[in-house]
Amino acid sequence: MGVEKLLVPAVTATVVVLAGACNSADRPNSVDISALVEAIPAELVPEYPEAVTDVVCPEIVFDGLGPVLCTAFLAGSEIRIKVTRPDVDGQMKVSTAVKIVYASDVAEELGGRLSQDLGDVEEVGCEPGVRVARSGEQFICRVTDRSRRTHRFITTLAGPDGEFRADLVPRG
Repeated sequence: MGVEKLLVPAVTATVVVLAGACNSADRPNSVDISALVEAIPAELVPEYPEAVTDVVCPEIVFDGLGPVLCTAFLAGSEIRIKVTRPDVDGQMKVSTAVKIVYASDVAEELGGRLSQDLGDVEEVGCEPGVRVARSGEQFICRVTDRSRRTHRFITTLAGPDGEFRADLVPRG
């Protein structure tokens, strides 16, 4: 299993957001930003929407050109989110070029590494659930060995490719 598996490349999702102030009875002229801001976390990381906080988007009008950029914090890291203007059905695409690393993938990779070096590992769990793939971002992992002893590791991401270093935390 390669480290590449740890990355979720660009995230793209489609949201439907209710429109705001109307120019005419048939067609609204702007997007309900509150609804958009509320929808973005579940669209970007459906498994951990609570990891996305402080989403800020500018006013989006139907007749504008090109996408707009929103800003959010994903697991404490500021990221840019591209939002397309609504299509004729009111659908908008939400995407980010930021790569995401999931704790479950780190746990699987760490368990595989430790099993190769030390033998079977019973259980590995890491937190928090998600991080942005940036150098220095960390997961705290608990590893249970065959004799049911628990060991703690700090895994530190080495950069945007999802590779990480795992350091055993001494007991005490």
